[in-house]
Amino acid sequence: MDWNSQILVKINGLSGRNKWLDAFGRAGAEWVILAILAWYVAGVFITKVTWPQIITPFVILSVAWLVGLLLNFIIGKIIKEPRPYLTNPEIKLLFVPLSGWKSFPSDHAMSVFLILFFGLLFHLPAVWSLLPLALWVAWGRLYAGLHYPLDIIGGICVAGLLAIVLKYVVSYFVLFNLL
Repeated sequence: MDWNSQILVKINGLSGRNKWLDAFGRAGAEWVILAILAWYVAGVFITKVTWPQIITPFVILSVAWLVGLLLNFIIGKIIKEPRPYLTNPEIKLLFVPLSGWKSFPSDHAMSVFLILFFGLLFHLPAVWSLLPLALWVAWGRLYAGLHYPLDIIGGICVAGLLAIVLKYVVSYFVLFNLL
């Protein structure tokens, strides 16, 4: 068994042993992403004054997220990595996901780290407090048996790539007063 599967089996092996840990894992896998998004929305409204300043972070994050989902879809079609619970009988599924066709890269990891990176880009308050929440989401996806560790890393890399590219795009627009 490769290290990717070994890590997943160790983390997922805890699943089903404690109802509180299961609830914590499921919350991370499914619901914490909404808290991270709510923080982003609140951070924008707290720090931005004019409507263009308020709308810009939402539009840019939305475009980046849609591009990220498209990239993840294309990568998923090329790599064709099935979810771990479909190929590994040791994996305990904590809940049934909406889709089971791809595992790599993780859409949830891409989404939460994209919000974290854009929080940094737009200098939102207490942005580093999102890092434990983003890691909770990543751990929850492993705990629930939905992703391998490399799927999470792939999602983070897609988010990082998008953040870097859009940082330069935003800088260009700011430089020429187009934003």
